[in-house]
Amino acid sequence: MGIQIPGELSGLLNELGYIWPESDEERLFELGQAWIAFGAEVDTVSAAAGQATVRLSDNHGEALEAFRVQWAHTDSAPEVLHGICTGARAVGAALLVCAMAVLALKINVIVQLTLLAIAIVQAIATAGPTLGASLLEIPVFKKLIDIAIDFLIGQALEIVLG
Repeated sequence: MGIQIPGELSGLLNELGYIWPESDEERLFELGQAWIAFGAEVDTVSAAAGQATVRLSDNHGEALEAFRVQWAHTDSAPEVLHGICTGARAVGAALLVCAMAVLALKINVIVQLTLLAIAIVQAIATAGPTLGASLLEIPVFKKLIDIAIDFLIGQALEIVLG
């Protein structure tokens, strides 16, 4: 399910014009690990296939020569399996990076909203002694947190998109 925003902070997030990301970092981690495991499995299959062809080295014949030529070709099964292995691991790594970016973004947004809530409470608490002047700080705090969240989103996009 991933990290969910505390209910008290969701109103502040909506006031700033943002919605909570629906990305599930736990699921992204699981998918990344599954792709990496798939790459390892393909690597095992590729190694087993290579060992099986070694056993044929003592055999001779026209069909086996054709097989050896095909097996050594650039578009052969070992090359395809190697490409699949590399691709699966790259996809897995990319999903793990995305999961970490989503997790970092969610944590930082919660921290920023908590700081905003604290600042609002302090402004309200000091409203009496300042004759309400401290309440004028609230829009400034909101704008500062809005800028910070926008920066965090930009950072997360930079990580994901490169």
